[in-house]
Amino acid sequence: MEKKILFSPVGGTDPIKYLRDGSMLHICRHYQPDLVYLYLSHEMMEYHRQDNRYVDALERLGRQIGHTFEIHLIERDDLIDVQQYDIFYKDFRQEIQKIEQEMDNSDILLLNMASGTPAMKSALLVMATFAEYRFLPIQVSTPQKKMNKVYEDRDSFENDLEFALNEDNAQDAPNRCEEVKCLNLMKLIKMDAIKKHVLAYDYPAALSVAKEIKEDLCEDAFRLLQIADARIKLDHDKMNKLMAGKKYHIYPVKEGNNRKVFEYALALQIKVIKQDYADFIRGITPLTVDLLEYILKSRCGILLNDCCKKDQKGVMKWHEGKLKRAGLFDLLQEEYNGGFKLGPVYANHLEKLIARKCGDDRLCQKVKAITQIESQVRNVAAHEIVSVTDQWIREKTEGTACSALDILKIIKQIVEFAGLAAEKSQAWNSYDCMNEKITEYLG
Repeated sequence: MEKKILFSPVGGTDPIKYLRDGSMLHICRHYQPDLVYLYLSHEMMEYHRQDNRYVDALERLGRQIGHTFEIHLIERDDLIDVQQYDIFYKDFRQEIQKIEQEMDNSDILLLNMASGTPAMKSALLVMATFAEYRFLPIQVSTPQKKMNKVYEDRDSFENDLEFALNEDNAQDAPNRCEEVKCLNLMKLIKMDAIKKHVLAYDYPAALSVAKEIKEDLCEDAFRLLQIADARIKLDHDKMNKLMAGKKYHIYPVKEGNNRKVFEYALALQIKVIKQDYADFIRGITPLTVDLLEYILKSRCGILLNDCCKKDQKGVMKWHEGKLKRAGLFDLLQEEYNGGFKLGPVYANHLEKLIARKCGDDRLCQKVKAITQIESQVRNVAAHEIVSVTDQWIREKTEGTACSALDILKIIKQIVEFAGLAAEKSQAWNSYDCMNEKITEYLG
């Protein structure tokens, strides 16, 4: 609807004083709001009842400039002590909130910062600084550009004479309105909070705050926050949609399934950085199976699909006939002393195959280490109520006393062996690079 709305306290210089517009009338003259809300204390109500000066002046101005003002009076006849800041801060917030509830996105709310008592002005200034609502604060300078020193009786007000002598009616009268560029403290606080959440890899929290000030963020900043949120949740489909047509270069590994596995490894790295050790331990198993499958393929020439079959739920299970055709069934029986059972594919199965088929002792050592660690700590963390700390992980990894960082290092080495990404490459700093892009766009 694109309405302009003015909320204005009424003060001692309104509507006309010293042969010039008061702030309320001057804003109405130059901005021509469609709706005008006048906030009247007890003293201003007395003047209003005496000669209707505020409404009359607006109606006269409307006829002069060919504009109709819809005037609403917010009457506070019991408000005598007009120097109490707390009263106005609370009351102004409530009244402005009511006005905003009736606005649509195309409407503009103007705020008169120049009329009223010091307490009224202070309350409005705090609201403007914290940007609690969507409004445009307007200041109006005095005609002399300094304090008004001449006393003028306000009890006697002749509507006809005051308006006729008003020098601001002249076509060349200057516009004394100035849109206040308040320090948007709330925006700065929330912007700082977003950056802190980003640097702490808490992207859901960062996005939640960003939604509150979305209009103040550039498109790239908000989109990157959405991408980061989807990324940490491993929502690749959403990431792909958000990145369509953009060149952010977020993924260090771009090939389909390779990317998914590496992104999963990066997500585990974030869990270690955030000391979210329980989720880190629980997340090792699916990654280990995928990585060992890559090792089997790249280092041993064995494709898991040639040895397995998915059940109705999509679970990969060993297939006796396929294993025998690949010459691996007897091998697994030997490794388990005749006790190998067909069923789901587990990491320790793959570790046995790699140990027999891969000639790289260092690789086999790392694979054995991760499968041993996975069996020592994963089941306890997944099935018991325990406090998973770094010390707890050390105690559970018998013989090696590995910390979470030690385990992560082994995972990175296996990723390197699998050919997904070099251990020392920039790929492992991918989240930090993304954070730099986000903070750059945030400004």
